[in-house]
Amino acid sequence: MSNLSPTHSVPAASYDAAIVGCGVVGLVAALVLATSGFKVLVVGTRPPQFLPDDKQRFDPRVFALSHRSQRVLDRLRVWDNIPSEKVQPVTEMQVWGDSAGQDQGQLRFSASDTGVDYLTWIIEQSCLFDALFSAMRYQPGIDWLDAKVEGLSREKAGWAVVTNLKTIPVPLVIAADGAQSQTRKQAGLDFALDDYSAEGVVTTLAIEKPHHGAARQWFAGDSVLAMLPLPGPHVSMVWSMPLSQSQAFLQLKSTEMIERVKSVSGGAVQEAYGNLVPVGDTYAFPLKHGVAPVWFDNGVVLMGDAAHVIHPLAGQGLNLGLEDAAELANLLASRKRLLAVQRLGLADEQLWRAWERRRKAACKPMHFLTDGLHTLFRLDLPGAAWVRNKGMQVVNQLPMLKRWLSQQAMR
Repeated sequence: MSNLSPTHSVPAASYDAAIVGCGVVGLVAALVLATSGFKVLVVGTRPPQFLPDDKQRFDPRVFALSHRSQRVLDRLRVWDNIPSEKVQPVTEMQVWGDSAGQDQGQLRFSASDTGVDYLTWIIEQSCLFDALFSAMRYQPGIDWLDAKVEGLSREKAGWAVVTNLKTIPVPLVIAADGAQSQTRKQAGLDFALDDYSAEGVVTTLAIEKPHHGAARQWFAGDSVLAMLPLPGPHVSMVWSMPLSQSQAFLQLKSTEMIERVKSVSGGAVQEAYGNLVPVGDTYAFPLKHGVAPVWFDNGVVLMGDAAHVIHPLAGQGLNLGLEDAAELANLLASRKRLLAVQRLGLADEQLWRAWERRRKAACKPMHFLTDGLHTLFRLDLPGAAWVRNKGMQVVNQLPMLKRWLSQQAMR
């Protein structure tokens, strides 16, 4: 890709695959395939670019990148293009339950206890997009069609992606267009998502006390409040709460919002951060859960949120999507597999069946864990709060189990 301008000339049948979607997972998948020697076309409109100003210094959408995600970006020569001052390493994770006093459960995960420098890295979505588009600019084998996808049509040799500008025939389509993927639907692979009837409310806050690179999370009955450290004296707030609460919360004045945040766990938030000041707008996004029963069929692959949607309480949504692309890279790196792909084409069913099996096996435990935790902390039965908080206290006193849990989250 010689420049970042969208392509306007698309020769017929000139691509090994079309990737529908310009999100992080789609761009990483394009880089994985291109570095493996395939020619791919990314189809879709680039998300609106975030431009910081005096009011909104940080992109409100941030990601917590796992070690495996960092390694994927590093191998693709993306990681070093992200300005270090825009990346916040996390050295500690603290989690509190929904009881008070001595009955309150608490978990503490430390990077030093786990044998690593950092547990994770917090990065703004816009910074990641900039680095990925920069990598695409210099990677041969990638073209980008900045167009609206209007549908798919079946062809003898595969599919054709229909856009408002042109129709492109390809042997393989990778649907990376998000949780509400229209490509998935048009390919007959759609599946029902479980609606939590809840939203994640996000905003950026300036803080009085230093966060020391610690991420903190409070379970508060039917809601989960997370504070993720950002560069400087700032945190990103992600508060998952029922729709009935989120819609009312969004209507509050900023001072009223801050008072609500401070009241969580009897003022523990204020104790940790001191005074809080909003430094941008507040947004909300719906919370859903689901895993596609079929991830590949008849020349269409589901990847990222198009294949699996997860509750954000563990911060693993994007990481699972990047691992989809990483697993593809692992399969393509095998000499035996690569020879088979070169002979049969990228649409080789054997390749994608192996990929699907591996990714399902890796994704489902994390989905069940997050869904189970969400359900457990919403239970309002006698003794339920005592059981879950006591469980947290027990786990916190078992170093081997905590280390294993940390390693699973970092991978």
